[in-house]
Amino acid sequence: MKKFLVLSDSHGNLAALRNVIDAEPGTTDVIFLGDGLMDIRELQEDYPHLKIQAVRGNCDYSRTQPAESMITVENQLIFFCHGDGYQVKFTVAGLKYAARQRGADIALFGHTHSPYYEYTDELYVFNPGSVSRPRVGRPTYGMMILGEGVPRFYHKEVPEYW
Repeated sequence: MKKFLVLSDSHGNLAALRNVIDAEPGTTDVIFLGDGLMDIRELQEDYPHLKIQAVRGNCDYSRTQPAESMITVENQLIFFCHGDGYQVKFTVAGLKYAARQRGADIALFGHTHSPYYEYTDELYVFNPGSVSRPRVGRPTYGMMILGEGVPRFYHKEVPEYW
Protein backbone atom coordinates (compact mmCIF):
# COMPACT_ATOMS: atom_id res chain seq x y z
CA MET A 1 0.00 0.00 0.00
CA LYS A 2 1.26 3.48 -0.93
CA LYS A 3 -0.05 6.75 0.48
CA PHE A 4 0.53 10.02 -1.38
CA LEU A 5 -0.12 13.61 -0.48
CA VAL A 6 -1.44 15.36 -3.59
CA LEU A 7 -0.77 19.09 -3.42
CA SER A 8 -1.30 22.00 -5.77
CA ASP A 9 -1.31 25.76 -6.12
CA SER A 10 0.62 26.96 -3.06
CA HIS A 11 1.49 30.27 -4.77
CA GLY A 12 4.18 31.27 -2.26
CA ASN A 13 2.49 29.98 0.89
CA LEU A 14 5.18 27.71 2.29
CA ALA A 15 3.50 27.76 5.73
CA ALA A 16 0.44 26.01 4.31
CA LEU A 17 2.61 23.27 2.79
CA ARG A 18 4.48 22.80 6.06
CA ASN A 19 1.20 22.49 7.94
CA VAL A 20 -0.01 19.79 5.56
CA ILE A 21 3.22 17.81 5.97
CA ASP A 22 3.08 18.18 9.75
CA ALA A 23 -0.59 17.10 9.78
CA GLU A 24 0.24 13.87 7.92
CA PRO A 25 3.13 12.29 9.88
CA GLY A 26 4.65 9.26 8.28
CA THR A 27 3.76 10.29 4.76
CA THR A 28 6.83 10.31 2.55
CA ASP A 29 5.43 10.49 -0.98
CA VAL A 30 4.19 13.76 -2.48
CA ILE A 31 2.87 14.65 -5.91
CA PHE A 32 2.85 18.41 -6.54
CA LEU A 33 0.71 19.65 -9.41
CA GLY A 34 2.27 23.05 -10.03
CA ASP A 35 2.11 26.76 -9.21
CA GLY A 36 4.56 26.81 -6.35
CA LEU A 37 7.77 25.08 -7.45
CA MET A 38 9.86 27.52 -5.40
CA ASP A 39 7.82 26.51 -2.34
CA ILE A 40 8.37 22.83 -3.13
CA ARG A 41 12.13 23.34 -3.37
CA GLU A 42 12.15 24.94 0.09
CA LEU A 43 9.87 22.23 1.45
CA GLN A 44 12.31 19.58 0.20
CA GLU A 45 15.11 21.31 2.12
CA ASP A 46 13.01 21.40 5.30
CA TYR A 47 11.81 17.79 4.92
CA PRO A 48 14.59 15.87 3.17
CA HIS A 49 12.82 12.52 3.75
CA LEU A 50 10.04 13.47 1.32
CA LYS A 51 9.99 11.89 -2.13
CA ILE A 52 8.48 14.69 -4.18
CA GLN A 53 7.38 14.39 -7.79
CA ALA A 54 6.37 17.70 -9.31
CA VAL A 55 5.23 19.34 -12.51
CA ARG A 56 5.25 23.04 -13.32
CA GLY A 57 2.15 25.17 -13.47
CA ASN A 58 1.32 28.23 -15.53
CA CYS A 59 2.71 30.51 -12.78
CA ASP A 60 5.99 28.59 -12.45
CA TYR A 61 8.68 30.18 -14.56
CA SER A 62 11.19 27.34 -14.49
CA ARG A 63 11.20 25.36 -17.71
CA THR A 64 13.48 22.70 -16.21
CA GLN A 65 10.48 21.00 -14.58
CA PRO A 66 8.17 19.05 -16.91
CA ALA A 67 4.62 20.25 -17.57
CA GLU A 68 3.29 16.71 -17.17
CA SER A 69 4.53 13.34 -15.99
CA MET A 70 3.56 9.72 -15.50
CA ILE A 71 4.43 7.13 -12.87
CA THR A 72 3.31 3.60 -12.12
CA VAL A 73 2.54 2.71 -8.52
CA GLU A 74 0.81 -0.45 -7.26
CA ASN A 75 -0.09 -1.40 -10.85
CA GLN A 76 -1.79 1.97 -11.40
CA LEU A 77 -0.56 4.24 -14.20
CA ILE A 78 -0.84 7.84 -13.00
CA PHE A 79 -0.84 10.80 -15.38
CA PHE A 80 -0.37 14.16 -13.67
CA CYS A 81 -0.16 17.74 -14.83
CA HIS A 82 -1.16 21.23 -13.74
CA GLY A 83 -4.09 21.21 -16.12
CA ASP A 84 -3.84 24.61 -17.79
CA GLY A 85 -2.74 22.97 -21.04
CA TYR A 86 -6.04 21.06 -21.11
CA GLN A 87 -8.34 24.01 -20.29
CA VAL A 88 -9.56 22.30 -17.10
CA LYS A 89 -11.21 25.50 -15.84
CA PHE A 90 -13.86 24.89 -18.51
CA THR A 91 -14.02 21.10 -18.89
CA VAL A 92 -12.04 18.00 -17.94
CA ALA A 93 -12.77 16.35 -21.30
CA GLY A 94 -9.36 17.18 -22.79
CA LEU A 95 -7.54 15.98 -19.68
CA LYS A 96 -9.50 12.72 -19.66
CA TYR A 97 -8.78 12.20 -23.35
CA ALA A 98 -5.04 12.78 -22.80
CA ALA A 99 -5.01 10.38 -19.85
CA ARG A 100 -6.82 7.69 -21.80
CA GLN A 101 -4.51 8.13 -24.80
CA ARG A 102 -1.60 7.39 -22.46
CA GLY A 103 -3.31 4.36 -20.95
CA ALA A 104 -3.58 5.98 -17.52
CA ASP A 105 -5.76 4.65 -14.73
CA ILE A 106 -5.58 7.92 -12.77
CA ALA A 107 -5.40 11.57 -13.89
CA LEU A 108 -4.33 14.21 -11.35
CA PHE A 109 -4.55 17.93 -12.02
CA GLY A 110 -4.57 21.34 -10.32
CA HIS A 111 -5.05 24.86 -11.74
CA THR A 112 -8.74 25.30 -10.87
CA HIS A 113 -8.13 25.83 -7.13
CA SER A 114 -11.23 23.70 -6.53
CA PRO A 115 -11.41 20.10 -5.26
CA TYR A 116 -12.70 17.62 -7.83
CA TYR A 117 -13.25 13.88 -8.04
CA GLU A 118 -14.78 11.74 -10.74
CA TYR A 119 -14.67 8.09 -11.73
CA THR A 120 -15.98 7.21 -15.17
CA ASP A 121 -15.12 4.53 -17.68
CA GLU A 122 -12.33 3.10 -15.52
CA LEU A 123 -10.53 6.46 -15.14
CA TYR A 124 -10.12 8.23 -11.80
CA VAL A 125 -9.84 12.02 -12.12
CA PHE A 126 -8.75 13.98 -9.04
CA ASN A 127 -7.89 17.58 -8.18
CA PRO A 128 -6.82 18.30 -4.59
CA GLY A 129 -7.83 21.98 -4.74
CA SER A 130 -5.43 24.70 -3.58
CA VAL A 131 -3.44 24.62 -0.34
CA SER A 132 -3.49 28.42 -0.16
CA ARG A 133 -5.96 30.14 -2.50
CA PRO A 134 -9.23 28.22 -2.81
CA ARG A 135 -11.86 29.47 -5.24
CA VAL A 136 -14.57 28.58 -2.72
CA GLY A 137 -14.35 27.46 0.90
CA ARG A 138 -11.19 26.56 2.77
CA PRO A 139 -7.77 25.59 1.41
CA THR A 140 -7.55 21.87 0.65
CA TYR A 141 -5.13 19.11 -0.26
CA GLY A 142 -5.55 15.53 -1.34
CA MET A 143 -4.66 12.07 -0.13
CA MET A 144 -4.36 9.20 -2.59
CA ILE A 145 -4.03 5.64 -1.30
CA LEU A 146 -3.06 2.89 -3.73
CA GLY A 147 -3.05 -0.85 -3.16
CA GLU A 148 -5.47 -3.21 -1.45
CA GLY A 149 -7.96 -3.02 -4.32
CA VAL A 150 -9.34 0.17 -5.81
CA PRO A 151 -7.54 3.51 -5.39
CA ARG A 152 -8.95 5.79 -2.71
CA PHE A 153 -8.97 9.58 -2.85
CA TYR A 154 -9.69 12.06 -0.07
CA HIS A 155 -9.97 15.83 0.11
CA LYS A 156 -8.80 17.35 3.39
CA GLU A 157 -8.76 20.89 4.72
CA VAL A 158 -5.38 22.49 5.30
CA PRO A 159 -4.88 22.97 9.06
CA GLU A 160 -4.78 26.54 10.35
CA TYR A 161 -1.42 28.14 9.72
CA TRP A 162 -1.82 31.76 10.78
